[in-house]
Amino acid sequence: MEEAERLQKLPTYIFAKQDKLKAEARKRGMDLIDLGLGSPDIPPPQEVIDEMILALKDPANHRYPPFDGSHEFKQAVVNWVKKQYNVHVSEEEVVALIGSKEGLVHLQFAYINPGDSILVPMPAYPAHFRGTILAGGEPIVLPTTERTGYIPNLKIIDEAIARRAKMLILSYPTNPTGATATKEFFEEAIAFAKKYDLILLHDFAYAELYFDGQKPISILSLPGAKDVAIEFHTMSKTFGMAGWRCGFAIGNAKYVESLRKIKTSLDYGLFAAVQKASIKALTLTNDYMDRMRATYQKRRDLVVEGLNELGWNIQKPKGAMYVWFPIPRGFNSYDWMIHLMEKTGVVITPGIAFGELGEGYARISLIEKEDKLKEVFARMKKAGIKYG
Repeated sequence: MEEAERLQKLPTYIFAKQDKLKAEARKRGMDLIDLGLGSPDIPPPQEVIDEMILALKDPANHRYPPFDGSHEFKQAVVNWVKKQYNVHVSEEEVVALIGSKEGLVHLQFAYINPGDSILVPMPAYPAHFRGTILAGGEPIVLPTTERTGYIPNLKIIDEAIARRAKMLILSYPTNPTGATATKEFFEEAIAFAKKYDLILLHDFAYAELYFDGQKPISILSLPGAKDVAIEFHTMSKTFGMAGWRCGFAIGNAKYVESLRKIKTSLDYGLFAAVQKASIKALTLTNDYMDRMRATYQKRRDLVVEGLNELGWNIQKPKGAMYVWFPIPRGFNSYDWMIHLMEKTGVVITPGIAFGELGEGYARISLIEKEDKLKEVFARMKKAGIKYG
């Protein structure tokens, strides 16, 4: 029996393929330093863990929760986004998610029919285009490069393509490049979405992971954004709760309701105990996030300086938890990933994982402590790995 066409059309999911390679390498006795998957190693605040333990002991939390999140959870979100980003939403403009990735893909299922298209800047987080393919649609690539700050040029999009599209997906700070967007670009994107009747989906997963004090803005903080935009947040990166699978979407009430509607047919809501712990996280002071940012910034600096000492010439990213860099000549990104792993035991992510425009690059995740990162560059130096 063959798989459905929607699965056959998907490009290879590099992270799953990479998992097999890592397992095989470990069976051979290799000592790997895994900087591949963007899985935070900084644990959640202790108060959040304690709240989770208490919630697990309450029998009421083991029953089905409300599909779109409890009143208390949604109110915590309302207060949080107002405090952090000066965004004003009502509870009806909030929906709880089982991780933001789930919501990103399901919103595409809610609006994309076979033959429809979306506009997506690339390189991109895979869920930004894979969801459309699964729904039978077509991702239209908006090229971005280091020269343009990884910001797409909306002015050069063909009128016919813009009118045919249903959605524009943005994400700043972005994975994998760490680029951030200006207020002026977001204003242009809002006007563009209104002109062409597009859903403007902003993936704000790295809202609190920024460097050098340059806090990124929520697109919903700008006038008129709520007319066209829905924004996705995650507890994974903000509070080190990746395995807990908790996120939320806010913004345009119609889009939130569509997401709520499709989720009632696909899941039974976010585990109530996780909601209780997340409420605790959302009501804490910013001390945890200040420490988290400082830790990642030190790692960022160490990695950029380590690469530059080996011949690279890259700038420090402004946000997210990654360093994006070109690979040496003579390789494609997948083969260089294997070459680096075999020579040094260091695992990175090949740029091709983020779409065709990621080819020629690789991504390092800042998910190990500084001593491990120093060992990475000691191994690379010993193995003669350099840029050129």
